[in-house]
Amino acid sequence: MTRRMAWAYALGALMLAVCYVLMPAAGLVWFAGIVGGTIAAMAYGIRVHRPRRRSPWWLWAAGTFALSVGTCTGVMQTDVLHSTAFPSVTDAVGLGATFPLLLLGLLRLSRSGAAARDWATVIDSLIFTAGAGLLAWVFLIDPSLSDPDLNTAQKAVSVAYPLCDVLLLAIMAHLVLAARRSWSVALLLTSAAALLFSDVMYSLHRLNGGWALGSFTDVGWIIFYAAGGLAMLHPSMVLLTEPRVVGSTELKPRRAALGIASLVAPGLLFAEALSGPVRNGLVIAVGSATLVALSLSRVWLAARSVGRTLIRERELRRACEALLSVAEVPEVDAVVRGAVSALLRAGTAHRAVLQVHARRMPDPGAGPAMEMRYVTQLPAGLAAELVGFELALHCPLSIGGARIGELWVAAEERALVELQESARVLAGQATSMIDHITLNREITKRNSEAYFRTLVLNATDVILIVGTDGAVTYASPSARQVFGATGIVGRPVAELIGPAGEGNSLHLATRADGSIAELEVTVRDLTGEPTVAGHVLTLHDVTERRRLERELLERAYLDPLTGLGNRLRFQDSVQSAAAGAGTAPGTTAVLLVDIDGFRTVNDTMGQDVGDELLRAFGSRLVEVCPAEATVARLGADEFGVLVAADGVDDAEKLARRIVEEFRSPFVVGGSVVTAQPTIGMATTAGDPADGPQLLGEADVALDSAKRDGERWRRYEAAMHAGTVRRMRLRTDLDQALADDAFVLHYQPIVDLATGRPHGFEALVRWQHPQLGLVPPLEFIEVAEECGLIVELGDWVMHHAIAAAVRFRRLYPGESLTMSVNVSVRQFRSPGFVQRVLTELAQVDLPADALYIEITESLLLGEDEHIHSDLATLRGAGVRVSIDDFGTGYSSLSYLHRVAVDTLKLDKSFVDTISTSQRQHDLVSGIVQLAGTLDLKVVAEGIETDAHRRLLVGIGCEYGQGYLFARPLPEADMPAWLEAVYPPLAQI
Repeated sequence: MTRRMAWAYALGALMLAVCYVLMPAAGLVWFAGIVGGTIAAMAYGIRVHRPRRRSPWWLWAAGTFALSVGTCTGVMQTDVLHSTAFPSVTDAVGLGATFPLLLLGLLRLSRSGAAARDWATVIDSLIFTAGAGLLAWVFLIDPSLSDPDLNTAQKAVSVAYPLCDVLLLAIMAHLVLAARRSWSVALLLTSAAALLFSDVMYSLHRLNGGWALGSFTDVGWIIFYAAGGLAMLHPSMVLLTEPRVVGSTELKPRRAALGIASLVAPGLLFAEALSGPVRNGLVIAVGSATLVALSLSRVWLAARSVGRTLIRERELRRACEALLSVAEVPEVDAVVRGAVSALLRAGTAHRAVLQVHARRMPDPGAGPAMEMRYVTQLPAGLAAELVGFELALHCPLSIGGARIGELWVAAEERALVELQESARVLAGQATSMIDHITLNREITKRNSEAYFRTLVLNATDVILIVGTDGAVTYASPSARQVFGATGIVGRPVAELIGPAGEGNSLHLATRADGSIAELEVTVRDLTGEPTVAGHVLTLHDVTERRRLERELLERAYLDPLTGLGNRLRFQDSVQSAAAGAGTAPGTTAVLLVDIDGFRTVNDTMGQDVGDELLRAFGSRLVEVCPAEATVARLGADEFGVLVAADGVDDAEKLARRIVEEFRSPFVVGGSVVTAQPTIGMATTAGDPADGPQLLGEADVALDSAKRDGERWRRYEAAMHAGTVRRMRLRTDLDQALADDAFVLHYQPIVDLATGRPHGFEALVRWQHPQLGLVPPLEFIEVAEECGLIVELGDWVMHHAIAAAVRFRRLYPGESLTMSVNVSVRQFRSPGFVQRVLTELAQVDLPADALYIEITESLLLGEDEHIHSDLATLRGAGVRVSIDDFGTGYSSLSYLHRVAVDTLKLDKSFVDTISTSQRQHDLVSGIVQLAGTLDLKVVAEGIETDAHRRLLVGIGCEYGQGYLFARPLPEADMPAWLEAVYPPLAQI
């Protein structure tokens, strides 16, 4: 349609031009027809072709219309008004509207493409324009300025036309150098050149006497109109503002034009020199200097371009090196994205997408190797990835006549133009590497097929293919190990493999030797695969694994030391018995049996002896209990008994029988050891209980029996409160250490004969925030159980030694001592001796001012490490006392072998000394023996003066008890000393 319109417009314009020449009398009519047709053609072309940027074309059309208005005004002035005024309205329209609109439209067209905004193109245009400007000065501007007949306004207008022509020429040069070659460009340049020609001729006519319609100058304007209309009617008009890829061949015509422009200045100088004196030497010199400056700028830009090219080559080389090390397509994608970012100017917004086709596609070959595309015209998925950009550079990834993918880079147009050459190279390298990866995959795939074929033939798992009729069509060689040597293929699979049992996912098969195999079966439906056409069964023989699982499960329920059931089995048994307690007659009883003092045996006599004692204890427990009872070792020194009794009385009889039978000692490790049980019992009588509740109640009863010193106890609801308190203490104990919630009270140790203070015993108390002051009997055992006794003991040692220093400073005349209780676990803890000596050294307390009180259980056995530590302490000056002497594993024979200084006589001896002659004699014997061994004796628990006098009478030197003072806080000690022995007070 547009082509027919273009031909019609061209013929019409030609006919009107011929009429204009042949019939000049009606020239204005023909001229108006040409102008009207041109304006209509321009509007039609812009509306139909819808170029990317329309404003430059509308500006050119407006300038064309303004020229026609100026021309008509000039004709009216000369032919109708017969006026020769200069300047005139025509000049005002031409300089005020025509040239600005045309120049602005042409300028915007020349700057529509990214290549047009290149500074090199601008400088090249200026070089060409400078040469043309010299010509305009010599032939147009200088004659006008030199004409004595022209006034200032006339000279200004005469000079303005050549200047506008030079600007028009500059923009035309820019357009020629920047725009792609097309019919519209050629027609538009023809139009502008015709206007330039006519304008120059018009200026010359003005200089030579005037201008009138119908002259030869009008031909240029007619060509201007006709070529401009045709330029907008031709479809190639849209290419002027479209993005494009610039080829290197487009630079060759530019070099020739620049060479000609550079010769203008010397040519003018040569011509003026031949014709006479040089009239425009200064202008020619300035023009030459301008051309030289522009040429130097062009060289500088070329050098900078070379630098950027080198940077791009370096980044491309790095990208190529990185591509050589990749093994997967995603790695190629990452390298390409990084290379694109490095090749673009820093901070350039962009997005790169590498598309790799699943299969090779034929390369059409006819399309461009690289092109600019609008993002909105791309497929929806790709456009979504490049959203936010107008243009994308498209680089096909083609190799060997096949296209394997596409590279898309979206950015602003100028950045894409700069990137195009590098992108072409990068796309080529990426194509080669993707093709290499694809070939490697294919080779690997083929090798893998051969590899897996070998695996199937040699796999231990059985692989069967079962047809749609249920018969085996293929059996791997490993099937012979399960089903026998022959007769597998063709048999129904149901004959070979039995169904899974109830609650079991395993299938059973009968081996050739008659044994049963347990199989894990997985099935995959490949009936749709022509090469298989059946169901693939993979059979994994788990017979041996299942046997081991059953064996391990059995072991998981046994205690390896005693051979009895363990906690897991006992819990299951209790749960089952509790669940059936409501339906069966009688009652179910759970007894938790704990060995008293087992830790002491284990620590003093060794773990081997402890293990032998556990085995012997378990064996005797089994013998004592009924045959139907369940006996288990629950852990450490705790055993459990589950028995179905006729009633609660029968269960209690069993508890008493166990206590009686265990009164006899055990002979283990060549030693006689007493292992008394403590029993906690709970039954299902009364409120029914589940297994965990029953075990919990028995545990509460056991804890209550231990706390109250009973041999056995049956659970009662009242025990719960005590257990809750004990559990709370266990929970809060750790935080109490962190909060420094413990305090020390001090009980004086006095000289029984004189009453003078000899020292103090440090006794720890717990200042609980809710429970108040908690005595040590409640929390010391808890600290032992939860492993905090060492940390607590170190705290007591630190504060007691510090208090001893303060007491000695208050009463420097008395060598007051401090006694500190040390548990077995604390004494055995690594570094205990060193910690004590360090504490003494830090506060400068004499070592002989500290007494360490230990229990007799620490001294049992032949532990050389214990004896060595005691000797080290005594060698440093620290004194050692045996606390509660006569209540534990007392043996007078070890006293001569152990390095101790003092015996502390237990309160139980003192209580009856005044009422029992036998007890009096026993205490007297102990004191005499201690004297023989050079040991001091401290009597504990003295509450009456009669006790004091008797102890003094038998030679006991020191004592402590309520007769003298209860344990007091440190702040109360000075007052007590003043009251008891005023002469000692120093404050």
